[in-house]
Amino acid sequence: MLILTRSVNSAIILSNIYDEHGNSLGEIEINIFKDNRIGVKADKSIDIVRAEALDAERKLQDCK
Repeated sequence: MLILTRSVNSAIILSNIYDEHGNSLGEIEINIFKDNRIGVKADKSIDIVRAEALDAERKLQDCK
């Protein structure tokens, strides 16, 4: 896990990212706002999901 500390009203840009088929994805921009909020700007082909939501879905799948 990469952990970065950024000041409020700054951004982090992730580039050179590829999908599981080796296709290049567009840049992902993560904006840091006050009040512990973030914004993510990414191509619509990229799914952005909260980890808690994935964990809950996985637990439901395990119960089936």
